[in-house]
Amino acid sequence: MALRIEIPPKVGNILTRLQESGFKAFLVGGCVRDALLGIPCEDFDIATSARPKDIRKLFPKCRAVGSAFAVMLVNGIEVATFRNDGTYSDYRHPDSITYADSIEEDLARRDFTVNAMAYDGNELIDPMGGLEDLQKRTLRFVRNARERMREDPLRALRACRFAAKIDGGLEPKTRKAIKDLGHLTDMVSVERRQQELAKMLLGKNPETALRLVGELGLLPYLFLDLVPSMGCAQPPHHTEDCWEHALQTLKSAKKEDLPLRLACLLHDIAKPACRREVEKDRFIFYNHDVLGEKMVRKALADLRFSNETIDKVSEYTHYHMRPLLYSFHMKDPALQRLIGALRFITIRDLVRFMLCDVRGNMKNEGKGFAFTLELARPVMRRVRRIEKENRILRIKDLPVNGNDLMRELGIAPGPEVGKLLAKLYSFALQKPKSVTREKLLAEAKKLLPEK
Repeated sequence: MALRIEIPPKVGNILTRLQESGFKAFLVGGCVRDALLGIPCEDFDIATSARPKDIRKLFPKCRAVGSAFAVMLVNGIEVATFRNDGTYSDYRHPDSITYADSIEEDLARRDFTVNAMAYDGNELIDPMGGLEDLQKRTLRFVRNARERMREDPLRALRACRFAAKIDGGLEPKTRKAIKDLGHLTDMVSVERRQQELAKMLLGKNPETALRLVGELGLLPYLFLDLVPSMGCAQPPHHTEDCWEHALQTLKSAKKEDLPLRLACLLHDIAKPACRREVEKDRFIFYNHDVLGEKMVRKALADLRFSNETIDKVSEYTHYHMRPLLYSFHMKDPALQRLIGALRFITIRDLVRFMLCDVRGNMKNEGKGFAFTLELARPVMRRVRRIEKENRILRIKDLPVNGNDLMRELGIAPGPEVGKLLAKLYSFALQKPKSVTREKLLAEAKKLLPEK
């Protein structure tokens, strides 16, 4: 089949040089699949009949990045020799490889048919029927589904991601193999699971991918504490359970930001643990934001996410119940306190997340973007005004500090200094026009107990 892929010059040069030197060379995997989907190609991989020693002769500056698997890095592009894989005893790497004679043999060892296609610059090579599966929007393991799962159980999670990427579903034997052998995902290293989850969240249709994760029983291998969210009913102002709300909130996060999308998925993780029935079919989830912050920290630490990511997602979770979008509930001093309290995210980040949370409520379905925009506009007007007036946001922003108070007022070091600063901070929030060094020192003298 004729196919046109826009090949970057550095990739085309490698392909052409291999072919002109008498070797077979093909683009393989994701770049071919994405081209057929009409998605811009980002990662280019080359498979060739050239052996590593031949690749070294043609490209003296290349280096081995997977010498055990005949993979060389040429000008930043992975060039791999056709191969067959032996058995997989560690659930990730083949115990041995042998060189293959054809691209068809090399494609037969790959995971899914949509990833088992090759392109030589003119023609599509598709021995596994990947194009037909792509047209049917079906994800199917290459050959024996159960064998593919046993080779590398991470493929269960990858299946969810790729099914979402092609806007499709799983072929029945592929689904059954994952359902039957999904427990092997526990054998996959935490780091690899975390990396796959990150790709899922930042990829196309992350809510579809995570819904599949839930359906296939794979959620415990990512977030065990999120499992009770499935079927956990919410108050009447929600029509969806906690799990579906998380997915709908995630769907609303258009910005490709990992902490934001993790927060959309995890912000209500503590609701099942905090759920209390106050009357028949009416529940409250008191303190789920506070407990949720602790649960999120543990869940993300268990998956080896960076401290920066953990801090941001935890902060989203801690503050997600503040009545920020309903600005008549939050006066300027409270808004200033909130802006000042945020350490890892900004007030704009929090507004963006809260809008996702509102859209994640299926009772709001159909109200459209304008609905949430009307919630955000008055808040952001007030934020911009506070920023323009350069108001005090934190105690450290006060034009006086503890040393000033001790020196000017003659008070001794101790907890009273901190308490006095806290009172001056409250004064500055309530009377922003009175925030000068002189006025604060005068106010501090009034607050001192009489001797």
